[in-house]
Amino acid sequence: MNIKEYVYVSLLTAVAVVMGIIENMFPPFFAFAPGAKIGLANLVMIIAIFTLNWRKVWVMEILRLLITALFTGFSVFLYSFAGGILSLLAMYLMKQFGPKLVSLIGISVVGGFFHNFGQLVVAAFLAKAASVMLYLPWLAFFGMLAGFAIGIGGNQLITRVKPIQELFIKESKQWT
Repeated sequence: MNIKEYVYVSLLTAVAVVMGIIENMFPPFFAFAPGAKIGLANLVMIIAIFTLNWRKVWVMEILRLLITALFTGFSVFLYSFAGGILSLLAMYLMKQFGPKLVSLIGISVVGGFFHNFGQLVVAAFLAKAASVMLYLPWLAFFGMLAGFAIGIGGNQLITRVKPIQELFIKESKQWT
C-alpha cells in the first residue's frame, strides 16, 4: 500500500469507529428487542467491501473493532468481534457469487444475520446456556432488517465514494 491507500483505509476506519461510538450513545432502536441496533458502522464496512481488496478490508475491520473497544469496553468487544468477523466472512462468501446472483443489499442482509448469530454464540458461551440461542429468531429478523437498511444506504453511497476512492487508490481494486 502506498501512503494514499493508507489514508483512504484510515479515513474509512475512522468514520466507522465514530459512527459505532455515536450509535452506542443512543438507546436501542428497537425497544422490544433489547440490544438490537441498526449498525451504522456496517455502512462503512459495506463501502469498504466494494472499494477495497480482501486484505485491506480485514485490516480495517480488526482496527475498527480494536479502536471501538477502547471506548466501549472489553465485554462489548467480545460480542462485536465475534459478530463482526463472522459477518465479514459471510459477506465475503456471498460476494463471491457475483452481482448476477446477489446484490449489495443481499450481501448486507446476510451480514446482518451472521453478526447477530456470532454475538449470540458468544453470549451462549459466556452464560454457559444454550437457551440464549432461543433469542436468535428475534435478533435474526432485526439483523436482517438492519442489513436491508444498511444495504439500501450502501447502494446510495457507493457511487458517491468512488470519486473519493480514486483520489487515494491508483488502481481501483475491488474486493475479490
